[in-house]
Amino acid sequence: MSEQRWRVFFARIIGVVGGVIVGVLALLWVSPMIARSLATTQSGWYISRSTGIIAYLLSWLATVAGLMITGRQAQRWPGVVQANDIHRQASLASLVMMAIHVVVLMTDTYIHYTWWTLFVPSLQGPYAAIAVGVGQIALPIAVVVIATAEWRQIVSKAWRWIHVGAFFVYFGGALHGIFSGSDTRASVISLMYVVTISSVIFLTVYRVVLRRSISTVADAV
Repeated sequence: MSEQRWRVFFARIIGVVGGVIVGVLALLWVSPMIARSLATTQSGWYISRSTGIIAYLLSWLATVAGLMITGRQAQRWPGVVQANDIHRQASLASLVMMAIHVVVLMTDTYIHYTWWTLFVPSLQGPYAAIAVGVGQIALPIAVVVIATAEWRQIVSKAWRWIHVGAFFVYFGGALHGIFSGSDTRASVISLMYVVTISSVIFLTVYRVVLRRSISTVADAV
């Protein structure tokens, strides 16, 4: 990896870590004020749910951009370079929001999450154990996928296989949001899941069909 790439990589890592620290501290400070203004003890839950939706949408954007690159739609719009930049930046931003989404639950006084229940999957979890567990597994996978993508010249071709985990991160996040979200039944949220999941499935199928057609043509030649 060249010196310039190292600088870019570390700048992004510093940006992610700095964003998480500043965001979490800000939310830990703001959450009690929101609770007082709303006369509720559940402001931490509301903030966490909001950041969770943002993290999901950023993960969807990163997934769609990646599929458009490999499925060649990006050649028409918005451009391969632009789509690749969207893919990488949205991935990093989604990771920041995922971290804030998790940590801010420490301020929730309704379910009383601890560090153990936040990061260790358990079938005896305090709330929607299976759905929450899927999200808990998706978070470290997202870290590995993004880190190996940035470090792909070091991990060589293995990063391509590891990058397949991005599909679990996205669909795991979708299942986590659908089955643990307290607002899933809201029409706007339901429509969001339908549109985003359908678009990812469509682009995935298109990519598979395209690759098969290319392979068939190559074999025929």
